[in-house]
Amino acid sequence: MTSIRNTFLKAFTVFDAMPDFLQAVLVMFIAMIGFTLQAGIVKELGQSLHVSQIIVIRQAWMILFLLPPMLKSAHGDLKIHRKDLFFWRALFTYVSILAGFTAIIQLPLATSTTISFTRTFFLTIFAVLFLKEAVGMRRIGALVTGFIGVLIIARPTELFAAGLGGIDQNLLLALVGAALVAGNQTIVRIHLRFDRPTIIVTYQAIVIGLALIPLAWINWKPMTLSQFGLMALIGILASYAQWLMLHSFKRAEATALAPFDYLRLVLSAALGWYMFNEWPDAYTWLGAIIIFASTFYIMRREAKLGKARKLQPPTH
Repeated sequence: MTSIRNTFLKAFTVFDAMPDFLQAVLVMFIAMIGFTLQAGIVKELGQSLHVSQIIVIRQAWMILFLLPPMLKSAHGDLKIHRKDLFFWRALFTYVSILAGFTAIIQLPLATSTTISFTRTFFLTIFAVLFLKEAVGMRRIGALVTGFIGVLIIARPTELFAAGLGGIDQNLLLALVGAALVAGNQTIVRIHLRFDRPTIIVTYQAIVIGLALIPLAWINWKPMTLSQFGLMALIGILASYAQWLMLHSFKRAEATALAPFDYLRLVLSAALGWYMFNEWPDAYTWLGAIIIFASTFYIMRREAKLGKARKLQPPTH
């Protein structure tokens, strides 16, 4: 036990010594692992259960795990100070979860994950319009390059060859979910200035769970013990993944972190192969190489800029 404790202490020491941007990247990567595992479990459960039932029980487990740390860190302050931002974030989350989870269940895991990456463009646009973030040409170039990799995997010419009437509605749901997630992440950057992450995530879990009870009640089916256990695991993964994502956005700008979400593509491709025998084709690997190149460039660029800022003498 002592050796394990010392290992964790050393790891935290190394983490604290990292620049804020690298801390944000590492935290976000861990969050992406959690989100990917959650997607695989949701797809498995969705073969026999309605999406609303899955989400309601997921929210219940999230509340169970999130409530104690929220109460411990609240110090008597349990208020939402920006109810307007909380309302819009909860609304966006409600629709995006229903749309996104349905797409995960109905589409191949790699496809639903690929379409979800379109939120990068929405996120960049929202961040510039509403957060007034400065986006240089190099970062825009890296974002566009990474998105091209996503398009190669999605092969839009094949997806839309049948015309508008032939578009899979699940693809549209995935796109709607991606846009709302981007809007949600943009709101988070503002909301975190007024409320703590634990308060935001816990109250949102409660509101979303309550709002989905009627739909889940209509579509309710009996569950096995293993299914109930998997839903508990979804709740754990969702709770800590969202908490980690919020903390990553506190350490770096949204547009700087956006390309690193592409790493989830490789994770989902591996999980799709392992759980559902969905082996990625050549297009997927080509797109992944482009995405990795974009991600690596952004990481190196931000690290150099961070060092340059520290070397600059203070202005008076």
